[in-house]
Amino acid sequence: MSTSQKRGQITKLKPRPLGLKEGLTEMYQGELLCDVTLVADGQRFPCHRALLAAVSPYFRDVFVQGGKELEGSEVQLENVPPSLLQSILKYIYTEELALTADLAPSLFTGASQLQIIPLETVCCRFLVANLSVQNCFEMYSLAQVHHSKPLLHAVLQLLIRNFEQTFEGDNFLRLDPNDLTAIISDDGLEVASELKVYQAVRRWVQGEASQRRHFLGHLLQQVRFPLLGPEEQDILREDLLRWDDFGLERKVMDGPERLRESCGLRQGMYKPHILCIDTQMCEYQQLESEEAHVSCYEPQAEVWEKLPGVQSLTHACCTSNGDKIYLSGGVHKNAYSNAVYEFDAFTNQWQQLPAMAVPRAAHGFVFDRQKLYAMGGWRRFQSFLNLAETLDLDTGIWTPMAKLPFALSHPASSVLREKVYLLGGATGVSNHWLFHKGVLIYVTASNTWTQVPLATGFFAAGAVAAENGIYVIGGYTEKKNEDWQERALVPENRHSTRKCFFVNESGKVNPNVAIPKLRRGLANAAVVRCGKRIYVLGGEDLSQRYKVIYHWQPGESRWHRASAEIPVPREGISRFGCATLLRPKPHILQLFQVTSVVIVSAIAKS
Repeated sequence: MSTSQKRGQITKLKPRPLGLKEGLTEMYQGELLCDVTLVADGQRFPCHRALLAAVSPYFRDVFVQGGKELEGSEVQLENVPPSLLQSILKYIYTEELALTADLAPSLFTGASQLQIIPLETVCCRFLVANLSVQNCFEMYSLAQVHHSKPLLHAVLQLLIRNFEQTFEGDNFLRLDPNDLTAIISDDGLEVASELKVYQAVRRWVQGEASQRRHFLGHLLQQVRFPLLGPEEQDILREDLLRWDDFGLERKVMDGPERLRESCGLRQGMYKPHILCIDTQMCEYQQLESEEAHVSCYEPQAEVWEKLPGVQSLTHACCTSNGDKIYLSGGVHKNAYSNAVYEFDAFTNQWQQLPAMAVPRAAHGFVFDRQKLYAMGGWRRFQSFLNLAETLDLDTGIWTPMAKLPFALSHPASSVLREKVYLLGGATGVSNHWLFHKGVLIYVTASNTWTQVPLATGFFAAGAVAAENGIYVIGGYTEKKNEDWQERALVPENRHSTRKCFFVNESGKVNPNVAIPKLRRGLANAAVVRCGKRIYVLGGEDLSQRYKVIYHWQPGESRWHRASAEIPVPREGISRFGCATLLRPKPHILQLFQVTSVVIVSAIAKS
């Protein structure tokens, strides 16, 4: 007997396909060995009770009633059309499914009624993917009837994003009070005027006044009255006088007090911009009196605006949180910096935050849930860091994080679902660049790092988070064959790439997400998401820097070049700070620039 066959030793066999799908298809088409018949509107469908019970708790309960198997061989199905049942059975037996916009709602209903969860999930995903302003209330009713949380969540998010298009329609009056509360309390509400939120509440209540009047007080608590301008306050007062059910509470407030009382702006009260900080200026100009040039790009109008500057730094890193931009580290006057700065879109000013414990440049830097994360980087050209730390913006205290598994600089960094991602990066410089072939994932809850390998190494790429993964754009990749540059002492083993790819939440490349190649190879470019588009600004290859702007929207087949360019006097720019900034629209911003009497709440009259 061989050692592998010793008593008690378990031999693992490689599983092989059983041909189950093919066998079930053959039995279904030939009606072989059927032991139960489903009857829908008089039409009969021979089936196999074991299979139906395996995929459906509904059928399992039908076949086993009170601990005793069903004696009859027929099951009558009410309210299930024969054509629909045929589609359901075809999916169960063959896993074949051809969904259309007309078929999906009824198939979702049938799958929910018969508790065929896999089919219900597939249909729900299709319905979510095909949600629109035109069909959202139909899908809302479907989600309510079948208690589908994923579909309901998707519908509410669409209503939040399209509030001004949907709240005036009659279907808006069908909303459940809890769902209406969830919509109007959301920061992401796409509405430019808070008066429209109040009007939506009033209109919904008056739709069935006798039944809904008692909800009014609770709903008005979700209205952010301090965001109303003077003319809007007048309209509100006139409306409340007409109904004579609520009075107004007022306070004298300055701008910061008014902003705090508002609990933040709605998404629709901002206009997205791209803020660029020219952190390369010290390579070209004297530092003694120079600040880094700061400009703001408004993509829709393709217009640039100069903003107040900040201390000039190279290799500094930038991230954002809505209406705030954060800049950290970098090199200043040949010394590595641990400084951190914050730009506030309301005040249009920079202020210095508590400094990092470790000076660093070319590091990973992200914002998530009121915390800044600074990870890796270098503090001299050949002195790479594995140290990481986090700043709690509420307390102003930096705290050490778990060390990176190895020293790393120039990673692309991003955040997705309470996880921080460092993608690619350089692990050192010996006689050439050393590339990281993988993704580091930091779980904030456990303070731990996980390594996920990738097939190729890269650094100085850009990264943008999406709903279910991260887009990785450009960067330097490793040459297969090293080429000696003229007069160079070491071989140049990198080149800028046009390649873009998508990694899922687990850090693995998803080849099913198509991203077109860049129009030229670019590394150290600014890569940001603004609205529905991803923008690539500037960047470099080994021969020159650029100041061109490209943009791409998921689903498009190519990158488009913007007519505007980055406003720098030289040939181009790379390795600069850049992030998306939400700037308050002018009519909102002016509310916070004066001290005035502000409406803060509505109070029910006794």
